[in-house]
Parts: sequence; C-alpha cells; structure tokens
Amino acid sequence: MFNIEKVDEGNFKDIPHPCRYCLYWQTTGPFDQKMLKPEMGREKREWFNKVVREFGNCASIAYFNSVPTGFIQYAPPKFLPRIEEYASGPPSEDAVFLACLYIVNRKARGKKLGTNMLTNLLDELRNRGIRAVETFARKNSQDNPSGPLELYLKHNFKIKKDVDDFPLVRFEF
Repeated sequence: MFNIEKVDEGNFKDIPHPCRYCLYWQTTGPFDQKMLKPEMGREKREWFNKVVREFGNCASIAYFNSVPTGFIQYAPPKFLPRIEEYASGPPSEDAVFLACLYIVNRKARGKKLGTNMLTNLLDELRNRGIRAVETFARKNSQDNPSGPLELYLKHNFKIKKDVDDFPLVRFEF
C-alpha cells in the first residue's frame, strides 16, 4: 500500500508538489514563490546535492498506492537558515532539524503514513549515530509542513521551548 524511499537523482522528480519547489527553510527573509518553478527546482536540487555531500541522505518520499504522497526533509541546522527566525528556536547544534514531514494528499492522512515516515527517519538517524532530532511542530493544526505537535508528542518528543504556535520539540536517542 505504501513505501518510503530515500531521495536520490533517480527519484528527485517524484518529490510531491509543492515540496519539490519549496525553498522555505533554505532561505531567509520574506518568503513568497515569485521565482519560476524551474529555478526553484534547480535551487532545491543544488541544496539537496550539497547536503548529501556534506551530511548524507536528507530526504525521503512516501509513496501511497505507488503515487508520491509524502515528503520528509531534514538536515543539520547550518543548512536551514530560516530556523533562526522562529521564537522557540534556535535548534541545538547537536540535533538534526526535521524541516518537513508533509503528506500532500489529504485522503492519505490518518492512515499512519506520517507515523511510518517519522519512525523510518528515527531508525535511519539512530543507525547513523545522530544524537537528537528537533523540529518546530505546530499547535492546533494538521496542515503544517513539519507536522502537528500531537504527532511528535505521541512519539516521545519533548517540548524544549514553547513561545508561540510553533514550539521546538526534541527527540533524543
């Protein structure tokens, strides 16, 4: 029914829209999507290749009934400058920052896809010797690229700092 694959050059094109063109975490300042999609896709690919060279895998695609449906993106904080703009931050330097855990198709939500994406990521990072994972999880909303706060609390993340609607949560291995 579903499977999760690490992003590579062969399946980069399968990153679900709008995630394939989103540069939110890789940029700073006002965010809008005035850039042309080919430019944004090229910048996303350049960012992806840089992180893979310096850190290793940093993204996965979840396929639901063979259709790209979910996306997860993560990296050390130094690769994601927007994290400095969040009141509950910044994330710790010893943690990998989970920038996006998003299920594009609303019909696929509530079917444990997000849980499977998260546990897959935690298993991968644990095996890589990473110490912790942090993210800004949104309160009172299921429609947020990093996922809802309830998802993380259910999987033993702890609230590290809670200043606004996006508390910083942390999972330690």
